[in-house]
Order: sequence, then C-alpha cells, then structure tokens
Amino acid sequence: MQIIVLNGPINAGKSTTGRALARLVADASFVDGDDHDAPDDAPLAVRISASMAHIESHIIAAEGVALFVAVPLRDEDYRRLRDKAESVGAQLRVVTLNPPADVAFADRGGRQLSPDEIARAREMYAEGYASRPFSALVVTDMQGPEATARAIARDLQLPLRA
Repeated sequence: MQIIVLNGPINAGKSTTGRALARLVADASFVDGDDHDAPDDAPLAVRISASMAHIESHIIAAEGVALFVAVPLRDEDYRRLRDKAESVGAQLRVVTLNPPADVAFADRGGRQLSPDEIARAREMYAEGYASRPFSALVVTDMQGPEATARAIARDLQLPLRA
C-alpha cells in the first residue's frame, strides 16, 4: 500500500488532481484533508489537527494499491503521516503541486477564491508549501487534473485501471 499525499498551497489543484488519480490508478482511493469535523471558522490549529486525525483514520483503514490524500503539509504533518503510514506497513510519498503563482491565485474551474484565500495562498508560497524538501516529486507543469494525474502516475510508476 502506498499513501501518496498531494501537497501544495491553496488552489494548487490537490483535490481535483487527487480525485483524478483515484479514478486513473487501479485499486486506489482518495481522501480530502478538508473533509473533517472542525468548523470552517475554527482556529487554523484546530482545523489542522482535525484534518490530520481524519487522514490518519483513512490510512489505518486503507486497502488496495494506493490512497491519495490532498492536504498541505508542514514538516510536523509530514512526519506524523509518515509515522502513521509506517505503523500499518504502508509507504508514504509526497507529490508537491507547484503551479505558477499567477495560476494559483486565479479563479479556476468552479472555484472562486476569496481575498482571504488569495492572501493565504501567497503566504503558503512564501512559507515553502510549493517546494517541500520531503517531496518525492514536484509538479510545476499542470495541464489540468487529468493530464497532471497521468503524469504523476507515470512518474511514480503506478498501475492504471484496465
């Protein structure tokens, strides 16, 4: 079992690419780090803690070839998820999505960014979310979720659905 985390700043394409990967890769599933029980207006630390607990529960229950996870990672989050993956005999790999800033700060698809989201995305670029040293792969050329998923699957040598 592989746990593949799609890391990156807000609006980098983590969720859409993760869903595309789960459809493309044989015997794979997907979890979005934003799907947790903490209220949207909770402090960031509370939302991060809820997200990590939610992801860990999916790692524990994961079956198949791969579990794709969409979540921005700090160093301590990476270590926490790596340790949880190792505790269940899984390998954790991180793919960092790093689209050009002008793409990440723009409205794409059906998502319209709020001024607060744009400000946080800029902070996340400055904080290094788009270039984590623990990344197995950094993707900068993003031609949409399906094409990006195919490139990631190829680069990580993941088995495709028949």
